[in-house]
Amino acid sequence: MSDNSFIPALLCQLNASRARLKKAIHSQQLEMWYQPIVQLESGCVVGAEALIRWPQPDGKLLPPDSFIPFARETHLLTRMTKWVIEQVLSDLGDWLRQNPRQYVSINIEPDDLQSTDLLFHLTALCSDYGVRSQQIVLEITESSMIDPEAIAPMVECYRKAGHAIYLDDFGSGYANLNYLQALKFDMLKIDKTLVDPVPGKSLLPQVIALAQSLSLEPLAEGVETQAQATWLKSHGVKYAQGWLYSKALTSRAFIEWSESRYATAD
Repeated sequence: MSDNSFIPALLCQLNASRARLKKAIHSQQLEMWYQPIVQLESGCVVGAEALIRWPQPDGKLLPPDSFIPFARETHLLTRMTKWVIEQVLSDLGDWLRQNPRQYVSINIEPDDLQSTDLLFHLTALCSDYGVRSQQIVLEITESSMIDPEAIAPMVECYRKAGHAIYLDDFGSGYANLNYLQALKFDMLKIDKTLVDPVPGKSLLPQVIALAQSLSLEPLAEGVETQAQATWLKSHGVKYAQGWLYSKALTSRAFIEWSESRYATAD
C-alpha cells in the first residue's frame, strides 16, 4: 500500500470500528458481568464490581482495556458510561433494593466527570429503581491522564450526592499519588500486581500503611490463593475480590452466588 493510500484506508477502518462500537452500544450488544467483593473475615459478599464486555462474532468477550481507549478517542465514552449505569440498574436494581447493605461499583473514567449530566442521569435512575445512592459506588482510574484538580469539584458533587468514590488499580501507575493528593476517596483498591507476590516480598505493607494514614479502607484485587487472603487479613485488609472467591459472573449467576454465600456464612 502506498503512503498516499495508507491514511484514507486507516480512516476508513477507524470509522468502521467506531460504527461497530456505536451500534453495539445502541443495540444492547455489550454485556455487563459482575465480580463479587467479599469481607475477608466472614467470607460474606458485600457487593460487586460491574465489568463491561464486548462480545465478538467469534464468541470472544473483549475486556474494557481493549476498547475503552478507542471509545475515548472517538467520543463514545460518556454514551457508553450512561449505558453501563442503565444496564447495572436494570440487572441488579431489584436485588439492590431488596439488599440495602449491598453495593455495586461502576468504573468511571475521569473523562466522564467532565459531563455534568452524568450525575443527574445516575440520580434519576437510582430514584426510579428505589436504590440508595450509597449502593452505587464509583471507581476512578488515572488512565486518561486528566488533571485530577480539574475534576475535583465534580468528584465532590458525587460524594455529596451519597456515592462513595474508590481509587482503582492503586500501584499500577505513578499518577495515583497525584490523585490521592488532589481528590477525596473512600477506598483504595490495591492492584493485582502488588497482591501477586504475597505472602513473599511485597510493597503491600507500605501501601496498607499509606491507606490507613489517609483514613482510606484498602481493598485487595486479584486475590487468587488462600495464603494471600490469610496474609491480607492479618495485615488489616478487610475486603477483597479475585478468583479465589469467584470470576466475573452474569447478573443472574451473581445473585445466585451471593445467596449461596449468605447461606454458607449463616
